[in-house]
Amino acid sequence: MTTLTQLKNVFSLEELQALNIGRVIYEVGGRGGYCGFHATSIAEHFGINAYELPGKFGCYVNYLGGGIRGAITQSDYDRVNTSARKMKLLSALAAACVRVYEDMEGSLNDEEDEDGETNWDAMATKGARAAGITRAY
Repeated sequence: MTTLTQLKNVFSLEELQALNIGRVIYEVGGRGGYCGFHATSIAEHFGINAYELPGKFGCYVNYLGGGIRGAITQSDYDRVNTSARKMKLLSALAAACVRVYEDMEGSLNDEEDEDGETNWDAMATKGARAAGITRAY
């Protein structure tokens, strides 16, 4: 099974896939996205019930409108029926998915676009994330 140390050392899509939890599912774009795994893969890998997880587990970003993406939000899980050890692993996995998502966003967050102009969408997204805004409604 995957360890906390392994999860804390994940920063790229390749490293996340190398954990062999299952197929990494992701979508990254100017209108939000997600990164993670299907609940069934995580349940099998960590020995928990799939119904204790959302259908997709990892992280997601909502589109706030006007070119602005919200804060990267980690998936949650059933804390009542999950052991303390497995809660630490799930939290570390969600945090790893956040790091991978940030890495995959790449140039979306550059302060200047390819023409050398200010990337106002990136600047606004940076502000929304600093404020912890996850949704616009």
